[in-house]
Amino acid sequence: MDDEEEDVAFKPGAIIDSSKAKYVVIRLLGEGGFGAVYKVHDQKDPGKEYAMKVEKKLESRKHSKLRMEIAILKLVCTERKQSHFTAIIDRGKKETYFFLVMQLVGKSLAGLKNARPLRVFSMSTGLGVGIQCLEACEDLHKYGFIHRDLKPANYACGLGDKKRIIYILDFGIARKYLNAKGEMKAPRRMVKFKGTIRFASIACHMNIEMGPKDDCESWFYLLLDLVLERGLLWKSIYNKDNVLKLKRDMRDEKKDVAFAGIQCKAELCKIMEYLDTLQYQDHVDYSFIYKLCELGAVTEGGSIHNPYDWELGEDPTQTISGYVVMNFCLFELCVCPPYINKAKLVAEYL
Repeated sequence: MDDEEEDVAFKPGAIIDSSKAKYVVIRLLGEGGFGAVYKVHDQKDPGKEYAMKVEKKLESRKHSKLRMEIAILKLVCTERKQSHFTAIIDRGKKETYFFLVMQLVGKSLAGLKNARPLRVFSMSTGLGVGIQCLEACEDLHKYGFIHRDLKPANYACGLGDKKRIIYILDFGIARKYLNAKGEMKAPRRMVKFKGTIRFASIACHMNIEMGPKDDCESWFYLLLDLVLERGLLWKSIYNKDNVLKLKRDMRDEKKDVAFAGIQCKAELCKIMEYLDTLQYQDHVDYSFIYKLCELGAVTEGGSIHNPYDWELGEDPTQTISGYVVMNFCLFELCVCPPYINKAKLVAEYL
């Protein structure tokens, strides 16, 4: 690794100052291709704890990932009363790195799900948090951005009195799909694959330009991953072409297998069938999808307003000792206790 590629590293106790405050590093939360994330506290008020994302300045990098992150968070964080976007606390730049101080959140949905006995949420919880995940997408889409890498590891629950709020993370590969006039950009003839194979839309597999409907398709796979005990049909397959075939098959010959063992198959299939009617330029009827999620929970004998699974036992929104694995270039935070095979867990979400 040459000097340009070396990460910016801080030890516990290190102080990073901005124009308005000084922050003390508590510990490393995760690191990866573009830098690291640290848990920090305000030097004057140690009770105020935050997450600090640090990105090394590189001449070889055309665009700062943090600039995209900051631009999106500033636009969207006040969209609704209970925002699904982390609040910006502070930001700054030094000679060799940029940094962003943000609201600290709890475990990712991937971590919460994997902590469950069967590594799956109850339907009430899955559909309830699924609605929140889609609300975050809707808010992002209102401002002309698509995420392009939706998955359980890129959502997290809040802390304390915000533990029922789901936050969306990682805007490193987000794209502006509206032009300066607020019109959809003309689709490019060919685009590179972006995102995670397991949750990518069919259009993404086919190198077709992605729009809001593709985020929603990825969200649908994410939702199934949260609630299906047997998991997605392709959960153990990593070849893109084979995964694409199974995504197509689940809409036809393997539909019964894909949705086996659940009572709300009709509601989920209606969501899938609706999303399949959409084209790049089409507006998504989010309210229609929310309603089907609510009906699905009722069909399963529950409600999206029920306590979430993690509220019924030990509170997992508090930070725990153990490993935090992060694919930083995708801003993927995933709490991983020592007894879990860290490499295997990461591989499942790459």
